[in-house]
Amino acid sequence: MNSASLGRSFDVRYVITAAIGLFFAVVIVFPLSLVIAKSFSSDSGLSLANYGRVFSDAANLKALWNSVWVSVLSTAICVAAGSLLAMLVIRTDIPAKSFLRLLLLLPYGIPPFIGAIAWSQLFGPAGYVSKLYMSITGAASAPWNIYSPGGVVLVLSIYQFPVVFITVSGALGRIDTSLEEAARMSGASPFKTLLDITLPLITPAIVAGGLLAFVGCICNFGIPALLGFRARFFVLTTKIYSALSIPDMPIAAAMSVILAFVSGLALVLQRRLEREKHRYAVISGKSVRPQTMSLGAARIPLFVMVIAVALFAGVVPIASMILTSFIKYWGAPLALKSMTLDHYKYVLRIPIGARAFRNSLFLAVGTATITMTTGAFVSYMCIRARLVVARVLDFLGTIPYAVPHTMIAIAMILAWSRPPIVLYGTIWVLLAAYLVTYMPFSIRTTNATLQQVHISLEEAARVSGARWSDTMRDIVLPLIKPGLAAGWVLVFMPAFRELTMSVLLWSQGAETLGVVIYNMQDAGYTQIAAALSTVVLLIIFAGNALVRRLSRGEIGF
Repeated sequence: MNSASLGRSFDVRYVITAAIGLFFAVVIVFPLSLVIAKSFSSDSGLSLANYGRVFSDAANLKALWNSVWVSVLSTAICVAAGSLLAMLVIRTDIPAKSFLRLLLLLPYGIPPFIGAIAWSQLFGPAGYVSKLYMSITGAASAPWNIYSPGGVVLVLSIYQFPVVFITVSGALGRIDTSLEEAARMSGASPFKTLLDITLPLITPAIVAGGLLAFVGCICNFGIPALLGFRARFFVLTTKIYSALSIPDMPIAAAMSVILAFVSGLALVLQRRLEREKHRYAVISGKSVRPQTMSLGAARIPLFVMVIAVALFAGVVPIASMILTSFIKYWGAPLALKSMTLDHYKYVLRIPIGARAFRNSLFLAVGTATITMTTGAFVSYMCIRARLVVARVLDFLGTIPYAVPHTMIAIAMILAWSRPPIVLYGTIWVLLAAYLVTYMPFSIRTTNATLQQVHISLEEAARVSGARWSDTMRDIVLPLIKPGLAAGWVLVFMPAFRELTMSVLLWSQGAETLGVVIYNMQDAGYTQIAAALSTVVLLIIFAGNALVRRLSRGEIGF
């Protein structure tokens, strides 16, 4: 490789790295720093006055307390359910394991706010289960109320327990079974081996999964908004939404920073646990086959129980959503004459529906393309080129993972609502918010993909005189293309149905599908919201099928 070629390669890498650094500074660092600065700002300069206002207001303190106890309780349920179900599916002789795993992961692919709508259709005052109960018992009303703190806890738990299930399942499938075999050879029963050997080994994974579930619960907006507003039950995310509606930007910024601190602390602990896991001798260097525990006579009853849980968590809400989308009016008798396709025709015909679909498609495609392209370069510069500055970019690009979506929305308002660049009130502010939010997904995905490609192939190309650009085009990109495609779809799907940031940033003409569904449900157009939600779910499931095909079943639900 001659010196001129080396110089060009060196220059190109640093030019790209510098460009990405500038991009991150403008899109990520600048907006987020404005939120922090705003939270400390006052008429007299920097102060803690805004935080004083937050903690001196009883309503804000109650919202903070509600966020904590709801998230802690939901997380406890997630840990108990996710760990138990993972143990049954991975380490016992329960039948139809692949089918059970598919059903249990189904809620993971359903947008939480759409799930909240489905559960309100099941257990609301006029919901299908509520009406069935009243018809059987003759009662005037059902003894439960989905529009309550209990309803929020239930639905949050349902849509976060798959996180714990995935984390614990992975740990159970990788631990060295020689320790369990030694315990069994020493005379320990399967149950005692489970308690004394297996459970301590997977405790870091259980705690890490619980911390991720906690972050998902405390940062969620859609479920507390759809199920809590009617009961005047506020958490931090919905309180921030209310503060922006007043508007009271300093208070909203202060509450966002508090929320980011709590979620960030949980993620730091989770990352530390990930590192600490390597200190445990749980993963062997050889292929291991997880030992299965015989359930005996309990095998079939436990199988039925897991099937019931899976159907209750994933299949029943989807069936409720689909049924509602076809029924003529809410509360109509469940008969063939009460069914119609008019809601789908209406959704496809109204201008706001078509506009929302175009906007969501544009935002999802743009976000996935830009973030995956940027993430691929950052990962390459960090893993392959090993540039010190690339590690800084990797850190900056993953910061938004610990930042709640409400804080990102506030950052966009503060950064892009004043000259010289005014994006607020246009679709471009949504694109900017999406880029910040989903950049960590692209970097982590491309990091994992690049690590699977051996560097010897690039070295052979360079020895043969190939330039860096030729190596990237002819060697690296073809090898990582399936991983990039899977990552692209993984970013596309959540961006396509995003709600939290969109509901805070949308404007006339820049509506997204999530915003339209939320507004229709909030306005009482239940069947239309259900029809549009069903269309979104079909697109998500089609995207998941594509991801699983591209990743050979390693990614997706």
